[in-house]
Amino acid sequence: MIKTYDSNYRGPCPVEAAEQTTFFNQLRILYPHWAALAFHPRNEGALTQAQVRRHKAEGMLTGVSDVVIVGTPPFLCELKRRDKAKSRLAKKQIDFLNNADAVGAFACVAYGHECALEAFREWLQIVTPMTGNGLLSSSEKSLQLTAIKLLKNTRKPTAKRKTEKNAI
Repeated sequence: MIKTYDSNYRGPCPVEAAEQTTFFNQLRILYPHWAALAFHPRNEGALTQAQVRRHKAEGMLTGVSDVVIVGTPPFLCELKRRDKAKSRLAKKQIDFLNNADAVGAFACVAYGHECALEAFREWLQIVTPMTGNGLLSSSEKSLQLTAIKLLKNTRKPTAKRKTEKNAI
């Protein structure tokens, strides 16, 4: 199910790129181990037809979410401006999220960096902790599991978050 995180704020707000920059900065500060697995696929901008053909041949996919975090399940978030009325979801973005959801990814749309962080924290409650030869030592894994338990026990519901199935 594609989840939507919207604070219902309407008014002046930063552009999407600023929201995205703030989200990644916060992720690097608050969750550095996860930030090491988070990226923005660069698939927008002005390109010539020849560049588009070459990029698509190399694997570029139109509609891929703004935030991708490797995990089980993966976190895929289309990040828009805080004011939903100033944002637009493209059909290819919706299709990508629906397809990702169908194969088990955590697929969401977040309006503003704060809503994206809320979605990330919700994902943290279901993601398999990083183990093995990965990024966390056994003591860090223990701390992560404790943090996840604390989040589950102390998380306050946010106002007016809605969940929609296959519709944005």
